[in-house]
Amino acid sequence: MADASERFLNAISALEAVADEVTPDDAHSTFDDATLQEFWRDWPHVSSWAGSLWRLLSQDLEMPAKPVGDHELDETGAAG
Repeated sequence: MADASERFLNAISALEAVADEVTPDDAHSTFDDATLQEFWRDWPHVSSWAGSLWRLLSQDLEMPAKPVGDHELDETGAAG
């Protein structure tokens, strides 16, 4: 799974770099037809997968953090 995580991070970085370099209008007018067709064909699946992952993460982040319930780990600052 670590390999998939690394490839995912690399893919996100690469997509961000392209998005920073080229506007959507420029991409539409300058990318070759094969690139545009592959994007058109594959993006709905990728977008759906990414949207599902985003929703799962969003749900995780909606829940407030819970305090640690182990009193053995609590530090009171008292020496002893």
